[in-house]
Amino acid sequence: MAVDYLSIMPKIIPLLVLLILGYIFQRTKFLSKNTILEVKNFILNITLPALLFIAFLDIDFKKEYILVIFIVIVINLLMLYLGKIITPFLKKEDPYLKLLFTGFEMGMLGIPLFTAIYGIENVKFIGIIDIGHEIFIWFILVGILFKLKQSKKGSNFKNLFKSFITSPVIIAILIGIILNIVGFANIKNTNLVANSIMESIKLIASLTVPLILIIIGYEIEFKSENIVLPIKIIAIRMVILIPLALIINYFIFSNLLNLTSMYNIALITMLVMPPPFIIPLFIKEEDLTSRKYIFNTLSISTIISLTIFIITTFIYIN
Repeated sequence: MAVDYLSIMPKIIPLLVLLILGYIFQRTKFLSKNTILEVKNFILNITLPALLFIAFLDIDFKKEYILVIFIVIVINLLMLYLGKIITPFLKKEDPYLKLLFTGFEMGMLGIPLFTAIYGIENVKFIGIIDIGHEIFIWFILVGILFKLKQSKKGSNFKNLFKSFITSPVIIAILIGIILNIVGFANIKNTNLVANSIMESIKLIASLTVPLILIIIGYEIEFKSENIVLPIKIIAIRMVILIPLALIINYFIFSNLLNLTSMYNIALITMLVMPPPFIIPLFIKEEDLTSRKYIFNTLSISTIISLTIFIITTFIYIN
């Protein structure tokens, strides 16, 4: 077993190095905030879609995945309802507070971390888990955020569906699924042009993990004077979600559906992630009070999530 633990260290240490490097870039102002924003756009629109395209191109679809997707949606809905119940007890009246109990930062943290440890060849496992999450984010969470912001775009189904299908991540997933169905996965192994295109996409996808880790390190920052509420939110999430992940993994994924253990790892990876980083994007600029505790929650939660993810990585080593 000692050998197993030692073998995982070359994967864990680079994560920490890149996070520290990002933090150093922030402290030394080596990279500007505008540069970080541009790199984020590059990741969300190019490298992450490339990563998910590869994942869904090689997935062997099974009917069991429908239940997996449904379970993930239900988890998110339950956490949203839980947030609504718990909010009054936290003695803070704010419409955004309940939203911090649901949703998970998969694009900018969960999927890249999973890929860094388990390899690009296993992204398909967390990809299936993420389908249900993406449906919840686009059709439920974003709809609520639109309403709270009172956006001119509105929050009707037509606008939400348009946002959903025009998202680079969703487009990449859909194209990957379509090409999978028509057998492109086999063609690329025998056709020189197709193989060259795939190698190019893999090269682009490989940029996702290092760039995101540097960005996370760059953006980790919190104010000590506003730490109590974020800690309560994070503690409640973890106390509920970690046992829930273990229960679902044992009774449903392993015993009922007979899924490989990689799905267990993928689910717990998702459930220990921070709330979605998109939440602050929908908050009115003048609502500075909401911004402070939300940013603090996301920053502290990111550190805690990274710690828990590393611990679970060691636990799940075979």
